[in-house]
Amino acid sequence: MEPGVSVEIRDSIAWMTIQGRGDLNLLGLQVFRELSLRLDEVASGQQVRVIILRGAGDRAFSAGVDLQEMKALTPLTAEQFIRTLHQAMRKLITSPLPVVAAIQGPCLGGALELALACDLRICADDASFGLPEVRVGLPSVIEASLLPRTIGLGRARAMVLTGESVNAQEAHRIGLVDQVTPKNRLMGQAAEAVQGFMGMSPYVLSVQKDIISKWLEMGEEDAAEYSIKAFALCFATGHPEEAMNAFLEKRPAEF
Repeated sequence: MEPGVSVEIRDSIAWMTIQGRGDLNLLGLQVFRELSLRLDEVASGQQVRVIILRGAGDRAFSAGVDLQEMKALTPLTAEQFIRTLHQAMRKLITSPLPVVAAIQGPCLGGALELALACDLRICADDASFGLPEVRVGLPSVIEASLLPRTIGLGRARAMVLTGESVNAQEAHRIGLVDQVTPKNRLMGQAAEAVQGFMGMSPYVLSVQKDIISKWLEMGEEDAAEYSIKAFALCFATGHPEEAMNAFLEKRPAEF
């Protein structure tokens, strides 16, 4: 199949599948450009409540960015290339919809950066994670900056400087992934994991995601001030009142 990104919507879940080159899903510019477009399309509709991002096939989430595309880059085209990747990853972070990565097999380099940009990460027991760029003459950049905030600076420093990978169990132990499940249960577990979002206010979830992205961008005091104003604005929607009443009355909320 040609590299790209496909979307299937079922039961308010957008199953977004990245198809790279070969069975290791090596990612090129076409995939990242399409990912940006698909994220915009899904977020602009009304029928989707959550996104599950997965790799095509049953061998890999993705073994990373395609070196066949990268090896001929110049300083100018290298900057353009990496900015295109960053744009797609940034859209995962800033999407108003929760995004869950369902990961099997290798999740390396730029693919791990994609996963780090997601809100939750669920992996199969055969998954492996690493940023091996330094081993092929490149630094780990853009959303690799999320790794120290996710697993701590010391562990992140070791991963990016050595290029070594960790298995699913170690990834879970250090907080890189939220759940590990048998491979044959991965997609079912991902679908189960997102059910909790379905009863929440889509507006409040989008506000919460926006606040989290501001935590990453702003200093502590500016982020707190931004979140105070966002908190207050929620009460203009009636959603907090409905959610709290539903909780106290032990019934599902209606939004």
